[in-house]
Amino acid sequence: MRDRASMYGFHAFAIVAVCLCLYVPLAQATEEELAGDDDASEWGERESLYRGLTDDDFAKSIPMFGSDWRFSFGGYVKLDVIGDFSGTGDPYQFITATIPVEGTSGPQPGSYAQIHAKESRFAFEVRNYAEGLPANRAFIELDFFDESTSGPRLRQAYLQWGNLTAGQTWTTLTELRQLPFLIDFAYGDALYGGRTAQLRWEQSSGDRFDWAVAVEDWSDEAIANVDDQPGIARSNFPLLALRGTQDFGGGLVTLGGSLAQLRWDGSGSTSDATALQWALVVGGRIYLDGGQRHYVGFGGSYGDGSSQNIISLAEGGTANAVLLTDGTLETQPAWNSQLALHYEWSDAFSSNFSLAAARIDPSELIGASDLERTYAGHINLIWQSHQIFQTGIEYMYGERENVNGDSGSASRIQLMTMFSF
Repeated sequence: MRDRASMYGFHAFAIVAVCLCLYVPLAQATEEELAGDDDASEWGERESLYRGLTDDDFAKSIPMFGSDWRFSFGGYVKLDVIGDFSGTGDPYQFITATIPVEGTSGPQPGSYAQIHAKESRFAFEVRNYAEGLPANRAFIELDFFDESTSGPRLRQAYLQWGNLTAGQTWTTLTELRQLPFLIDFAYGDALYGGRTAQLRWEQSSGDRFDWAVAVEDWSDEAIANVDDQPGIARSNFPLLALRGTQDFGGGLVTLGGSLAQLRWDGSGSTSDATALQWALVVGGRIYLDGGQRHYVGFGGSYGDGSSQNIISLAEGGTANAVLLTDGTLETQPAWNSQLALHYEWSDAFSSNFSLAAARIDPSELIGASDLERTYAGHINLIWQSHQIFQTGIEYMYGERENVNGDSGSASRIQLMTMFSF
C-alpha cells in the first residue's frame, strides 16, 4: 500500500501542474476577445430594428404573434472528463456517501476515468403580459442526470402568479447564493434543502427585505425500523417552512426554519407513533469589493429529525428517526456547514473554493457501518473565453466516517467545457 503522505503529495503536484499548463497559454486572452466581434454601430442598428420585438425584463424572449404571450428557452451543453483516484462509488458526481471504506460491502478502492454529458440541461419559460394580470410565468427545466437511463429528468416545473409559487422547485430554505461556481455536479450537497413540490407565498417588505412561507413535500418515509415492526412511515402533514432574507448592499443573509411531523403508522400490535422534526437554517453571501466581483458564501443548519433535508446525509441513507422497541420514535440530531470563496483573477479567469461538512448524531440502534460524518473540499480554475463558452479544471477531496469509526477518503480531478445558450 502506498504511503498516504506520498499519495497526497502526488495529487497536489498533479493539480498544480495541470492548472499551470491550462493557465499559461490561456492567459493571453484579451478584453477585446471577451467583448466579441460585433461593432458598436452595427449593434446599434440591430437594436433599433428589433426594439419592438424585445423585452428588457424578459431577456432572450420571443413574442407569440397575435397574443399576449412571450416565451424563452435556454440552458447549456456541458462535457465532463473525470479522473477518480480512489474508486468513488458514483462515477458522474463526487458523492461523499459513496467513498470506499475498507472492510465494508460498499464501493471498493481503486481508480477509473469517466466522460459524460449528463449535466447538460434545457429550460423553457412562458409569460403572459395581458393588461391587468399580475406578474406571472411557467418554467420547466430538464437535465439528463438520471443514472438509470439516458433520457431527460425533470428538475423544475413550477408556475408563479403574483406572490404565489406552485410546483417543483428549490425549497424555501435553499439558499443557492451561498454557493460559488463548482464543476462537480454534487456541489449542491453542501445545501440544506433541494428541489421538491411545494406551495409558497413570497413577499417583499421594503427595498431590501423579503420573506416567504410554504408547505412542501418531504422525505417522511425516512424512519429506521431496526426491529422490523409492522407498519409504514408516513406523515399526515406537509413540511412547513418560513424564511426571511435581508439584503444589506454588500451582501445578503437568509434565516429560516421548518417544522414537520414524523409519524410511524403502525399496524397489528404496533401502535402509531409521532415526533416533531425541526430545523434552523442560515445562508448568505458577503461581497469583498465594491464591484461585487469577489465574494464569500456561507451556510449551515442544525435540526432534530431532519437529516434527510441535508443533501449529503440524504445521499448516505441516514434516517430522520428510529422506531424503538417500545413503539416510540427517537429522533436523530444533525447539522451541516459550508464556507466558500469566489475570486476573479481577471476578466477571463476566476477560481472557486468550497469546504462543506455534515454530521448526524446516531441512535445506538443504528448499524455500525452506517454513515455518521462526511466532508468535502473543492478548488478550481475557470477560463471564460466568451460570455457563452467556458472551460476549467477542478480538484476535490472528501472523507466519510461510519458510526463505528471506520473511515475512507477519496479524491478526483474533473475537467469541463460548457456552452451556454
